[in-house]
Amino acid sequence: MSKQPSTHSSGGTLRFRKLVDLSHPLYPGMPGWPTQPSLRYEMIKTVARDTYALTLISQMVTHTGTHIDTPAHFLPAGKMVDQLPLESYYGEGTLINLSKKRAAAEITKDDLEKHERDIRKGEVLLIRTGWDKKLGMTPEFLFEWPYLGVESAQYLVSRKIKAVGTDGLSIGGWNETVPAHPASAKSSPTETHKILLSANIVIIEVLANLDQVLEGRDSARAFFLFAPLNFVNAEGSPTRAVAFLQ
Repeated sequence: MSKQPSTHSSGGTLRFRKLVDLSHPLYPGMPGWPTQPSLRYEMIKTVARDTYALTLISQMVTHTGTHIDTPAHFLPAGKMVDQLPLESYYGEGTLINLSKKRAAAEITKDDLEKHERDIRKGEVLLIRTGWDKKLGMTPEFLFEWPYLGVESAQYLVSRKIKAVGTDGLSIGGWNETVPAHPASAKSSPTETHKILLSANIVIIEVLANLDQVLEGRDSARAFFLFAPLNFVNAEGSPTRAVAFLQ
């Protein structure tokens, strides 16, 4: 794609050479958090019969597919989707490659400190684990993604980032128990979320195509957009996340 301009909040111009879609397609029954209801929708009007088409979404949690978490997701007095400024949902940032982490492994402070120069105040940090390529109704995708531990969450707060994202099902690990799979996280996912959200750090989960941003590198700079639907009194929302490669 040729360079195209787009205005950002500072009043300058963002020029980019390529757009990368960071969101998974949404479809009924798509893989998601194992204990939450699946997405359901159907076309209730058709052009052939009714002269226009209309789709009814009959079931969708706000954490369906690629989505964002706001502070209200874990904090009683936390801000909702509509209460955070729009600037919370976009910005310059860095994507780092941690795809060598094994299944259900904790992403440690040491892992992040290796990229310390790229983790900057007021910016976005995205983490590639490679789990987007495992999308499916499998134990590996649904329960065993690499995740941030409590210490690594505290470290990111100390770096004063504005948002953090992952291609796993959650920024924290699997801590529930279902008949087929016990809890596997060694560090509390609830505490990981609370630490990040208490600092008003927006969380983006279930990202896709992060390898297309890296283009074979261990890290890459880009401008990221992950705006939610403008729900009132909601703690999260699906997002069509995009990377603008400069």
